[in-house]
Amino acid sequence: MKFLSLGMKTKLLTRNQNNPKLSILREIKKSQGLSVTELCQRVGLSYMGIKQHCIGLEREGYLDTWRRPKGMGRPEKAYRLTDGAKEFFPSRYPQFSLQILESVKEIYGSLGPEKILHNIYKAETQRYETKLEKLDGESRFRGLAHLREEDGYMAEYSFDNSNRTHRITEFNSAIQDCLDAFPMIRDYERQMFEKILRTKVRRDEERVSGLYRCTYSSVSAS
Repeated sequence: MKFLSLGMKTKLLTRNQNNPKLSILREIKKSQGLSVTELCQRVGLSYMGIKQHCIGLEREGYLDTWRRPKGMGRPEKAYRLTDGAKEFFPSRYPQFSLQILESVKEIYGSLGPEKILHNIYKAETQRYETKLEKLDGESRFRGLAHLREEDGYMAEYSFDNSNRTHRITEFNSAIQDCLDAFPMIRDYERQMFEKILRTKVRRDEERVSGLYRCTYSSVSAS
């Protein structure tokens, strides 16, 4: 058993990167919510063009709004994704694979899925390490972020100069259904990152409405 290939919706998303609605969804996905003005700066369309697209996406059930507090003045209207927008983003673990894990648990008990997941992450770790074998240090972090981006996790690398911390931030979970059903996956992911990056790693996950952000940060030895 292995992680499965991306579905039809993902291929559609890949082929239509210049579609303004998909660009809007992608930018909001990589944030904790954006106003129309912020989207104009990121997507490069007019204010009215962005607003009309956002209204349409909200009507279709992919966006909702809330009043975001500002330092000065009235709160501003911002858009964020709903759970319905998940269908536009890569999923490497379709529903039937989740059903396989649940069936294994029902037949063999809780250790059944754990053994399967152990083998999956062992293979995933080896796959990444093979591709990154010539890289070290920061380049290894950047390389892993690139591979995770290719795998549909919308991953970005950053470095915090204030505390000398390397970070890989993922704005999409390509295995979210299984992650929710089997929380042990969080530990497997963290351990995989630690082995590949050759350092201790802290995993922090945030979710708000349909927004998702998972950050893997290097932890300095004390």
